[in-house]
Amino acid sequence: MKTLRRIWAEYIKWRNCWDELCKRCGKCCYQRSLSDSRDVVIDYYSPCENYDEKTCLCLVFEERFKKCNHCGSVNLFNVLFNPLLPPECAYAQTFRVWKK
Repeated sequence: MKTLRRIWAEYIKWRNCWDELCKRCGKCCYQRSLSDSRDVVIDYYSPCENYDEKTCLCLVFEERFKKCNHCGSVNLFNVLFNPLLPPECAYAQTFRVWKK
């Protein structure tokens, strides 16, 4: 129960400024897969067509879900349970408290 309370407290803290938590590393903008040992493997040769590698920003950020079929919402459920979210992601580091 303690873990759930910590997750919820962090969520309340960040829910109104969710996007500000992102470090803009861009790792979620590349093709990703899981290795046999369940590690996230990032294909740095396959960025999203809307990702600017120089600025590490999405060129269509405000409309990303409409313009990109591969762009997924980084919501609390995905942060907690999507295995393709890299462990270095600020969201994963903030909310996956059981992995600290």
